[in-house]
Amino acid sequence: MKIAVWILADYKHQIGGGFALYDKFIQQIDNYDFSPEIEVCFIGQNSASNYKFKKRYTQLKFFGSLSNSLFSPLQKLFARFSHRIGLLNRFQKSILNSENIDLIFYPVQGFRKIGNFPFVVSNWDTGHKASYAFPELAMNYSFNYRDKWYSKDIFKALLVFAESVAGREELIYYTHLNPDRVKILPLFPGGVVDLQVDKIIQEEKLSHLKLSAGKYFFYPAQFWAHKNHYNLLVAFKQVVKEYPEFQLVLTGSDKGNKKYIVESVENLGLTDNVLFTGFIDNETMLALYSNAAAMVMPSFLGPTNMPLLEARLLHCPVLCSHLPGHKEIMQDGAFYFDPANAVEMANQMIKVLNDHERLGLLEKARTSINNSKFSTEYALAKLNEHFIHLQAIRKAWGKSDKIF
Repeated sequence: MKIAVWILADYKHQIGGGFALYDKFIQQIDNYDFSPEIEVCFIGQNSASNYKFKKRYTQLKFFGSLSNSLFSPLQKLFARFSHRIGLLNRFQKSILNSENIDLIFYPVQGFRKIGNFPFVVSNWDTGHKASYAFPELAMNYSFNYRDKWYSKDIFKALLVFAESVAGREELIYYTHLNPDRVKILPLFPGGVVDLQVDKIIQEEKLSHLKLSAGKYFFYPAQFWAHKNHYNLLVAFKQVVKEYPEFQLVLTGSDKGNKKYIVESVENLGLTDNVLFTGFIDNETMLALYSNAAAMVMPSFLGPTNMPLLEARLLHCPVLCSHLPGHKEIMQDGAFYFDPANAVEMANQMIKVLNDHERLGLLEKARTSINNSKFSTEYALAKLNEHFIHLQAIRKAWGKSDKIF
């Protein structure tokens, strides 16, 4: 069976954790030896020049060899709207069939580009129903887009890959998908954990940011409302009363809520203690993880979040909201709190500054790593297993255009 993994040409580093997960996954799939009966390739609508694939990449070109020169703007325009235009959709399906592709794997949730063609898709959350009605989940077009996907489009997938047991249970609960069609493809850390950054370089990175090792808390998150920066600031104000030399480092790009958070920092009198770095490179990210007093993840939205895995592997203590998915990942290797309770959050932040508590937590985190299924290696093995399982289902019929 031949499976094409869809490449998103416009998925950018600034997207944050979603890109880090996607980017590492694509590279790992390219290097993985799948079972002999499974052939994996890549497909997309643009050049994907940022990757040097070992496996075959096929670009769905609407203008043949002219797509990369004179007709490049039209190629991008057609690619953007191809799923809405029947003629373009049929044209792309004809290319898929000529390549003998049986199935498309979309590794990003809520996304399907070619209609009436067999596919499987990843799923990270059903936050518009499982969490609170934050602006990015419930306002403007967001809720309707998500609701259409989860009430209709997702049912067209042969299988859906959830990132955890908690994520699988959440998805089934809110969509009533057939449980046999929801498989676990576990979350794993991004590429930052694979870097080797000399201690001297790490010190230079901290010095550039005017930070001292062990004297700051770290929160890597874009500025969405659901990321809960505000309650973290309220908690941190209590920490600063006891530890005035400590800082809180906030990384990530603005998603509409940063101005409010900056104003909140000023109103809480924390201007000298909170550092906004903006988007940072992976070397700086590693330095911040490796030298922080702790990584704090107060997000309201789960079921899981990738920074927990990254912090754990980089020997950074983890404090996080008590979401079921967080507990599934970290087990006893984190200090948990109610994300709506700033006092509880502050208490955990102060607790981790005690050397005995900190060392005990790190030891438990090391134990949880040894027992963890949230690794790239395990995820790829499960993906291979799911692809093999799909053969008996997908081979029940021939090329899609003969049926639909």
